[in-house]
Amino acid sequence: MPATDVIRRQMSHCGEYTFQALNKIGKLSPEDTSKVTQKYLKAVQSVPKGQPFPDAIHFLVTEGWQKDEIDILSMTKSLLRYTKTKISHIAFAHQNETPIEFYNDYPAISEICRLMSAPIIQVSEKDFFTVTSINPFTGTAAARLVLNEIEAEVGKKAFYFVTTTDLNAWKYTCKRHFGT
Repeated sequence: MPATDVIRRQMSHCGEYTFQALNKIGKLSPEDTSKVTQKYLKAVQSVPKGQPFPDAIHFLVTEGWQKDEIDILSMTKSLLRYTKTKISHIAFAHQNETPIEFYNDYPAISEICRLMSAPIIQVSEKDFFTVTSINPFTGTAAARLVLNEIEAEVGKKAFYFVTTTDLNAWKYTCKRHFGT
């Protein structure tokens, strides 16, 4: 299991990438990018051990702009252009089954997903899995950490997929999977 500090560092990087990409596509001014990045990094550093980290997009809307009516879906889809892997957007992530047995068999993976708020929405043994998030950078980072855990457990790499979903589906899925 990656240490909390590793996940904290991953979330910090995801936040920085998110805000820089939003700046490049004109959703954040350079001044706002700097301000929200500093505010986010401070928030990530202050998360108590064992508590989930805030996702950068959700943080931006609720803490940075403090506006709930921002179109998170538009931001999420805009960020897909800046990812290095192929990521699909699906609106039905919340309709997939919770992989309770998989989480129970691999508590470290369950903890990675819970701390990063990036649930696994599809899994086939240790052969492949799909992670979802409202933020493609967070989803990709979580998938890589899960991939490393599977490889350490079974000695082979699994295939993985990352998807994004809308805010309501993400919140519902995180609540159903982790109670958060």
